[in-house]
Amino acid sequence: MRSHEKRVNVCPRTQGKYLVSVVLTAVFAIASLFGTLLFSTDTVADAAESQAVAQVGNATYASVQEAFGRTTLKNTTVTLLADVTESVTIMPPKGVRNVTFDLNGHVLQADGSGGAAGFAAITVPANMQLTIAGPGTIAGGTQPAVDCRGTLRVESGTFTSDATLMRFAETDETSAQGSFSGGTFTAPTLFNLLDDAKNLGYVTVRGGEYRGMIPAGLNTLALLSGSFSDSSNLAPYLADSLGLIPGGTSGDGTGDGMFYVGDLAISSKQTSVELDPASGLQQLSADDLLKLTETQLNGIADYRLVVDSD
Repeated sequence: MRSHEKRVNVCPRTQGKYLVSVVLTAVFAIASLFGTLLFSTDTVADAAESQAVAQVGNATYASVQEAFGRTTLKNTTVTLLADVTESVTIMPPKGVRNVTFDLNGHVLQADGSGGAAGFAAITVPANMQLTIAGPGTIAGGTQPAVDCRGTLRVESGTFTSDATLMRFAETDETSAQGSFSGGTFTAPTLFNLLDDAKNLGYVTVRGGEYRGMIPAGLNTLALLSGSFSDSSNLAPYLADSLGLIPGGTSGDGTGDGMFYVGDLAISSKQTSVELDPASGLQQLSADDLLKLTETQLNGIADYRLVVDSD
């Protein structure tokens, strides 16, 4: 009996210790789980923050395309927050037609996964207006930097492509417009038409540095100011738009690389130089044109060439 009673007296004490141990273990497990969840939440938040590539107002987004889709009449500026590879079509919400893209010192590289059928780094649809500002780069790679059917205004930035840099389109339904006041533009061909275009639209160059060829046939392209790397890159444009006829196409078959100039007035910072050959055509090289206006090779922006209708 005494032995039995002793066991009865010991068991409650042992059971109490066991219960305390279980409770402490449970509390520790709950605390550990809460800490893990808290750490996981912070980790997810940090990861989401690190993936943000664009911003509208105070909100950040994981893609530039999404950011343009979240612009409002109050917040119409999309700010690039990181270098990103993405091809973007400017499609803001209904009612928003004029948006600004601040490159903010970063790079938007066209997504070349589509190969030859890929998209430009930026596509501006008809009836949309895009202003590009701030230091930074838009790189087309094998694609154009910009395809435009709407309105494009470039205030600054660096634009590059291994093909045609920018393409515009005037069709029966719409007409693109472009205005360039600053920036650096580098490509084998600077401007050209989209495939279905009848004409370029209305594109005006008011400033910037241009390294590449401007082809003939762009009759609504106006070069008012800007710096061009090589006058030979302007030859097709000048010949087609301003009445200059390259050698070999004037009928004499000389092909000497000279410009044959008829009635042409060259206006510059200097006194206007009138070229009115007494008989026939006067031969002038591209460098001659620069010398007549006392400009430098990279200072073609200092003058305008105007056909003398008289």
